[in-house]
Amino acid sequence: MPKAPKGKSAGREKKVIHPYSRKAAQITREAHKQEKKEKLKNEKALRLNLVGEKLQWFQNHLDPQKKRYSKKDACELIERYLNRFSSELEQIELHNSIRDRQGRRHCSRETVIKQTMERERQQFEGYGLEIPDILNASNLKTFR
Repeated sequence: MPKAPKGKSAGREKKVIHPYSRKAAQITREAHKQEKKEKLKNEKALRLNLVGEKLQWFQNHLDPQKKRYSKKDACELIERYLNRFSSELEQIELHNSIRDRQGRRHCSRETVIKQTMERERQQFEGYGLEIPDILNASNLKTFR
């Protein structure tokens, strides 16, 4: 009977790497590099998602009859965008006022909404809020 061929991995087990060796340092560098790449990728995806949601909101709230927006109309649309969470905040406050409890429900959602509204308001009043170019008729047609 012939003997079974031995492969490279059949007789060998993985060697333990010394923690202070060059190989261990190389492996940790690679791991940190991969973690950094993943973190940057997730941050960029989150940023793009926020921009996409903003563009989607503006696209859904444009008046289909208007062919062109003036600066005043654009400012009114931006104000509606900045106040888009006001009804949800009112519902949370109403819900909290009805319940005579010590603990507040939806407190985390309320703080997130307030922080978002404050940040967007500061951005609008500071260096400006980035919105699609709806003042130009051709850009408006493309955006729709």
